Amino acid sequence: MRKLAQIWVWIWIGLSASYALAYPDYISLNGLWRYKVMVKPTPLMQLYRFHGTEKTMKIPTNWYLAGIDHCGVVWFQRSFFLPPKYKGKRVFVEFKGIDYFADIWVNGKFVGSHEGYFQSFCFDITDFVLWTRKNTITIRVDSPFEPIGEYWSLRKTLIKGVLNHHDTRPGGAWSVKGQDKNSGGIWGDVNIVVYDKVRIKKVKITPVLKNKALAILKVKFVLEKFTDEDRFKICLCVLPFNFKGKSQTLQQEIEQKKKGKEYVFTIKVVNPKLWASWDYGAPNLYYLKAKVFSYPGHCLFTKKYVFGIRSIKVDKNGFWYLNGKRIFLRGTNYISSCWLAEMTKKRFLKDLQMMKEANINIIRVHAHIEPEMFYQLADEMGIMVWQDFALQWGYSDDKEFRAEAVKQAREMVNQLYNHPSIVAWCGHNEPPWDAWWMKYKYDDYEPQQNKILDESIYAALKEEDQTRYVKAISATEEHPWYGWYSGTYQDYARPSKTPLVAEFGAQALPDLVSLLKIIPLKALFPKSEKDWQIWEYHNFQRHETFDLAKVPMGNDILAFIANTQNYQAKLIKYAAENLRLQKFHPLGAIFQFMFRETWPSINWGIVDYYQAPKKAYFSLKHAYQPLLPIARLQEKHKEIELFVVNDLLQTFNLQVKWVVFDKDNKILSLGEKAVNIKENSLQKVGTVKVRNGEKKVIVNLYKNGRLVSFNSYKWAF
Repeated sequence: MRKLAQIWVWIWIGLSASYALAYPDYISLNGLWRYKVMVKPTPLMQLYRFHGTEKTMKIPTNWYLAGIDHCGVVWFQRSFFLPPKYKGKRVFVEFKGIDYFADIWVNGKFVGSHEGYFQSFCFDITDFVLWTRKNTITIRVDSPFEPIGEYWSLRKTLIKGVLNHHDTRPGGAWSVKGQDKNSGGIWGDVNIVVYDKVRIKKVKITPVLKNKALAILKVKFVLEKFTDEDRFKICLCVLPFNFKGKSQTLQQEIEQKKKGKEYVFTIKVVNPKLWASWDYGAPNLYYLKAKVFSYPGHCLFTKKYVFGIRSIKVDKNGFWYLNGKRIFLRGTNYISSCWLAEMTKKRFLKDLQMMKEANINIIRVHAHIEPEMFYQLADEMGIMVWQDFALQWGYSDDKEFRAEAVKQAREMVNQLYNHPSIVAWCGHNEPPWDAWWMKYKYDDYEPQQNKILDESIYAALKEEDQTRYVKAISATEEHPWYGWYSGTYQDYARPSKTPLVAEFGAQALPDLVSLLKIIPLKALFPKSEKDWQIWEYHNFQRHETFDLAKVPMGNDILAFIANTQNYQAKLIKYAAENLRLQKFHPLGAIFQFMFRETWPSINWGIVDYYQAPKKAYFSLKHAYQPLLPIARLQEKHKEIELFVVNDLLQTFNLQVKWVVFDKDNKILSLGEKAVNIKENSLQKVGTVKVRNGEKKVIVNLYKNGRLVSFNSYKWAF
């Protein structure tokens, strides 16, 4: 009888839930907000009184995108009404992103403060709202200018990574103008969120693969209640998100006396469909539907959380394993924009589609955190993500700063935890204690600066997530930059010192159409120092281009564009191929720098700011083919070595065919060979003897008479 009664209770729960208003419910506060730019400093907690005559700005946005180039304080205000149906419910205001300091008032009463640019955060405003009249919300946003020399750029205090200090920012990394075009603003969505008597928060879903037929989900969350009731029913249902399959459900009664309590439930998933990168399987996703019911059965809360089931591991050699299978990472570095509000779903989607078409299987989000939409699309498209924390070069060593950095690092992990595309966390990019080159930039450089900071952040990342690879820093040694900052691009043929190359690349101009949008016509082909200052403000590096890489300028702008793009394409092809020839001896991962320009600039992107590809995009696409023939010239021995690299989980029976031409296209040598290329392997398949002189080499791969991959070279020796 008791079982029968329980069945009837759950039937009644399902029926009642289908007719009740679902909580949480949302009221969008996006749209026009009044604003006031504060040119002069004002007391921190002194509330600005709006007069109704102020200008309006469409939120969400970064204020620079709205035409305001300002470092400092901007006040925002708008009104909202609460429908009577919400009376007696719990009301929160939720922000998806404010850069950088925020103080919030509702109806003139202070609600709370927040620091950081990337976090979603909210405040309970139930006790501040009016139910019969108009409500006003006022926000003081401060994105300050860091004093040059005192804090910026060696001892920064704002945790904004490349959004505050980087070569690709307006003005560059080492100019006094390097903080121009500030990223401040309410750049994420703003919502009023209404809850019933409870809410679930801090949801972390941890999948553990026991074997091919079983995965265990550990679902951890905090249940916060706004009622004296203490008996609830929890229903957790796991369902397929982007494929067809069965669901698994867990139902449990709980008794909770405290206002907030953390729970951990486990759910078995039989025959799980795993999330994998696009080249290693399919990006299968599930979602958890969480419901909370009062006792005996009114639905108080319902929400969905998308996640994936997969395992990731890095062994002692620095080799990566996805779902137990070793994988070679063909990566790129990515910074979507200096102003994150401009990144729409359409713009993100185009970037990610171009990456996938370029055979990239992992993205390093370089020293910052992207909007949530980016990670959702990476999940769905099967592209792995290496996620840096927002620390770039030097920061304060004060205890207060260290505590804030650790806090924000934990927030990053907890906010992004459920995205299966994220396979790694990294704490700090090129910190001072690892960046010997800083002694040439700063007179007061300290060799151990930020060492304790990085140890603290590493410990926090490890504590928050035991399932992913955690790296304390992205080290200078892992950023060789041959052919740009040192040596020549031929140095990429030398054995790598590390199993990871996290940065390699060179600058190139965009095409003429894009360049005309960036550089004024009068300075388009620079002749004076004044012209060059305009170019350098837009990040062009003169010394590296002309003195180190020795790229000729040419006689006109079209020649200049062609020369830089040819050099970038040549370097990237050579570097990517020679790094891939070190697959698992010792390399496990390589990351080109970088995918796209972050603002209208001249940078390392293989795609320009307007999403037009440069020549190097096609070089990388070709050099990153999962199945690729490679020819390597051994000038000393007067021979060409032929290799096939296979990053796929499939063995191939192939025909390798090659032709060697002289400068007049006369055939000097040709041949073919049947080869069995093992899965996920690098194999040498032959050697061709040659003589001195100009040579053109073509190497093709055929399967059952069909061309599956090709490569070509021009050499003079």
